[in-house]
Amino acid sequence: MRMPQGFALLELILLLALLGVLLGLGLGYLRSDHLAVNQAARSLAAQVTRARLEAIRRNTFAGLVFSTTPSGGYLVFVDANGNRTYDGPSEAIQAVTFGQGEWAQLKLTNFSGPTSLVFDARGVPLDSAPIQLTLTNRQGTYSKTVYISPQGRAAIP
Repeated sequence: MRMPQGFALLELILLLALLGVLLGLGLGYLRSDHLAVNQAARSLAAQVTRARLEAIRRNTFAGLVFSTTPSGGYLVFVDANGNRTYDGPSEAIQAVTFGQGEWAQLKLTNFSGPTSLVFDARGVPLDSAPIQLTLTNRQGTYSKTVYISPQGRAAIP
């Protein structure tokens, strides 16, 4: 009994056609603007946790201030003078502005809730209102929403 020595031409053509279809379907998930939106949403959720942990670690007020103009952004800060807002004496830990730099292809398109989220020294938010932020690519074809609960927990559904 003789065993086949390799693939037939028809088998190779079918394999290449199947790989082409799978690649065509997968390219939508690998677009750079989709990846940037997903990464920015995860980064924002991580910064909410960072602000909370900074408040606990430094035993003071810390939080985020959200900006909606022109492309949006946020600032993570530690409140040095205890007035529960970002002002001159406050220490800016990180500032992110969408629409420029590594976030050039993103914008904050939808925002609801208070424009700041401040945690006390126990890590509890001062304002108990939920916040919802939607990040989109420049074309507006792909978006991701970050929900911040009244307890200060960020989630990306």
